[in-house]
Amino acid sequence: MTRPSPCRLHEIHTLEFLKRAQNPDGGWGYGLQRRSMTEPTSAVLLAMAELLERPAVAAGRAWLQRAQHRDGGWGLDPEDPDSSWPTAWAVLTLARWDPAALEVVRGVRWLLQAPVLRLQTDELMAEVYRSLRIDPSLRGWPWRPGEASWVEPTALTLLALHAASATAEQGERIAEAIRYLSDRRCQGGGWNFGNPFMLGAYLPPRPHPTAWALLALHILAPPAIRPEDIEALRVEMHRDGGAMALALGIMALEAIGVEDREARERLTAMQRPDGSWEESPYTTALAWMALHGGWPWRRRD
Repeated sequence: MTRPSPCRLHEIHTLEFLKRAQNPDGGWGYGLQRRSMTEPTSAVLLAMAELLERPAVAAGRAWLQRAQHRDGGWGLDPEDPDSSWPTAWAVLTLARWDPAALEVVRGVRWLLQAPVLRLQTDELMAEVYRSLRIDPSLRGWPWRPGEASWVEPTALTLLALHAASATAEQGERIAEAIRYLSDRRCQGGGWNFGNPFMLGAYLPPRPHPTAWALLALHILAPPAIRPEDIEALRVEMHRDGGAMALALGIMALEAIGVEDREARERLTAMQRPDGSWEESPYTTALAWMALHGGWPWRRRD
């Protein structure tokens, strides 16, 4: 009798964990027996759709479709009345099957129409530039409509628009968001969550926003990536040492052609006997994409 290879065993255990973690409504939460939410459901489908059983995939997609609001966006979960940043996750995932699907088109429209906080006077803009050393006129995307732009939702939205084939006709908006990311770069490379300078001091980069920014720039503006951004990610992902930081870091580095064997070994060793990473469907999906090359955000040459 032929025994499964170690890689195949990891796959089997991971699929068994995700099968147990899927809720009766078809979605996934951030942990076992946690209510279904947009981000983990999207991440699991994005990472594992080719490996999960068809009924599980169909139920997950149906959950996402039901969770879409009338305005075309998605909230944190169906009980969240307000559409916000999870819309990018849902669009990125559903576009995997059909970029022209109605729910994808409606989600793209919501993302493009979502309001972003903008300063109204030249005096305020000059003060922000003086105190924070950023260009406040540049728009990315906010966590919630009407708020200020942040690095992670900006990068995630750019990835979603690319997946939905919606970047070509939105050249000006995309270019502004890319300039926003470049403007928010930390002094020594990489990105923090928002502003790179506050209260008279430069802020250090963090692995999560740096990885998301690099993934987006790799697809839409490769020349905007600097060597110090890559080095900042490598240092910070290891300094953080968590499964999510390592997974996102591996995906970003390998997308741009940089291998980090130590990070892969560390992340592999974190897989639990039940097949999960941190008993979290979301973290498990990210780790699987990182270790098995399943990331969907590749350039279209």
